[in-house]
Amino acid sequence: MDNIAFDLRQLRTFISVVESGSFSQAAKQLNQTQSAVSQLIQSLELALDSKLLDRSKRPIQLTISGRELYEQGSKLLIESRKLQDWMHSIEKGKLPRLRLGMVDSVTQLAGIEILKYLQPKVAHVHQVTGTAPELLASLQAGKSDIIITMSNQDVPQGLAMMPLLNEQYVIVTPKDWPQKDIKNLASNQPYLGYENWTPTGTQTNNWLKWRNINVSSQYSLDRADNVLGMVAEGLGWSLTAPTFLARQINLLDHVDCHPLPPPSMTRQLVVISRKGESDSLLQQFVTDVRDIILNQKVFEVQRRWEWMSVGLETNPAH
Repeated sequence: MDNIAFDLRQLRTFISVVESGSFSQAAKQLNQTQSAVSQLIQSLELALDSKLLDRSKRPIQLTISGRELYEQGSKLLIESRKLQDWMHSIEKGKLPRLRLGMVDSVTQLAGIEILKYLQPKVAHVHQVTGTAPELLASLQAGKSDIIITMSNQDVPQGLAMMPLLNEQYVIVTPKDWPQKDIKNLASNQPYLGYENWTPTGTQTNNWLKWRNINVSSQYSLDRADNVLGMVAEGLGWSLTAPTFLARQINLLDHVDCHPLPPPSMTRQLVVISRKGESDSLLQQFVTDVRDIILNQKVFEVQRRWEWMSVGLETNPAH
């Protein structure tokens, strides 16, 4: 690689002269003598073989070359300072930055607790919420570092997937309904469905279809919270998961849950990252986030219906 003709000290001095409007003001800002500032600018012009400042005018004016160096050099200086801050963060045992994506169900259930957990571990956290396809696309495009999402059967090349939670779907009905099996419910009671474009909708609708369970549905909703709210109001029955119920603790007194007939249906939450990145954080992150999610009201749901299954995925995909 060819040698770089100038250094960051010269660049910082040049930018300070431009922004302050004079050598004397730049010298004060940099705690340097005016002579030292002048020498640094002269050495920078010599190294680049280009006149950068028109000293004959007051305030000092930029030449065409000087204007280009100022615009591009300012960006370089900002990135250099950011790099320095990140290196200091790493030395203190922190990641400099983490871009974290979470599906809506995880954000609502434990998003704040997960962010609090990351506070001493990451200098700056960028967190976004989205659907499973949106989050996966963001990770593949390099816009996210780690995503917490529903599992996909195929993990794209270059990505690593770690199991987080595996939970079984259950039947949920209004509290005052007599307990019935799913075929009785399908034949005699309205079903509250999920929009088919959502991962939950695709999964539950396919499960019903494959088992020849024909439901009568007036509503198709895109949020599990709305589905459970309508079940609690006695408007129909549905399929749900323990983590969905955990987000709606206030509704538990108004609903009842029953196991699905075998073979049951599971919802798998996973953590996905690019291979070789965030390795220092990932393993402990998965373990701790699992504990956070389980402790965030999921145990209260299991206390009411002890037969419910939610825990570690037993057949992780890589």
